[in-house]
Parts: sequence; C-alpha cells; structure tokens
Amino acid sequence: MKRNYGEYFNVAHIELQSRIYGPGTRYVIWLQGCSLACEGCWNTEMWSFKAKDLIHRETLLKQILSATDIKGITILGGEPLHQESNLLWLLKKIRRQTNLTIFVFTGFEEQELQSQGLLGQLLEVCDMLAVGRYISSQRNTQQQWIGSNNQCILYSANSREKQKQQSVNEVEICINKDSSVRMLGFPNEELIRWVNVNSSK
Repeated sequence: MKRNYGEYFNVAHIELQSRIYGPGTRYVIWLQGCSLACEGCWNTEMWSFKAKDLIHRETLLKQILSATDIKGITILGGEPLHQESNLLWLLKKIRRQTNLTIFVFTGFEEQELQSQGLLGQLLEVCDMLAVGRYISSQRNTQQQWIGSNNQCILYSANSREKQKQQSVNEVEICINKDSSVRMLGFPNEELIRWVNVNSSK
C-alpha cells in the first residue's frame, strides 16, 4: 500500500544520533504509516497514514548531509516502503554523495520484496536490510536490531558495513530538555519501572 505525499516524507520521528539502530552512531528516521499492523507492535502510533510531520525530501537530504559525527543512517517506521518513491530517491542520493552506510527496516518478507521488484533496488543502495513481519510469539530481544526470530538482516553484495549482529539487547535512555525521559529499543519491565520511578523524582 503506497502512500503519495508528493515530494514530502511523512515523518513520525527523527533521532539525530543513536547507537542502537545499526552499527556506530546513526541518524535515525521513523516514517509514519503502516498497513501491516503486526500483532504486538510497539509502534502502533505510527500506523496511521495521517500527515504528522511533512518534510520535503530535499530538506531531509540537506539535514542528513549536514549531520556531524555519524557513521550512517537508519530508516524504519511505520513501514518505510509505503513511501517507496521518496525513499529510493533519498537512498540513491545518500549513496552517491556520501560514505554513510544505509540500514533500512521493512516488515515485508524477502519474497514479497522480490515479487514487487523492490529487493534488487533496495540491495543496490542499502548496506543492510532488515526484513520480515514482527511476530510476537517469536519475540527475541537478544538478537541485535530485530525483534523476532523470523526476521533477518540481509547484507548487500556491495555492502560497506562489516559489523555483524551480536547476541545483545540494547536500550537508549534519552533525557529531554524539559527533563522528561524517552527510551529507545526494547526495555524490559524492570528498566521501565526504574526509569518511571527516577524520572518522577
């Protein structure tokens, strides 16, 4: 289900620097909108296709190119491939103009991407591609970057990224300017309770 926002991305959230969504420090973009609606998804607020933060693709490209101290970019969601045209445009520009490594997450299966004619296009521009629905009954937070055992990470033939997955669960705790706290990754219940208690002090 493709969604057309013209030359604008419908963006849910951006982290200027993160170390848990791929190798090294990365510029991370969550795109808004997903029709896959995996049971147990923890980003349900990103399912809606209603415009949240529309950013022109040229503006987003400039923001990425001006970012400092990053190794690469990661794009997830939501479902990035619902904004396929702008996504491929952006990835091709980044690939040609920078040395940043590219990591894209999609809930589509490898076979689906192949049948849609997208797998080859993605592997031409991505260094890493995480594929597969999230399946809550196969949840596994100890396999870096992906959330269930059925999912896998593909490395393109021309990948510039050599770091492989480790058996680890990574979480980032971000303190905002207003002293509120955000957690990224897969925090367990104990960590969530600890953060809630300490952030209220």
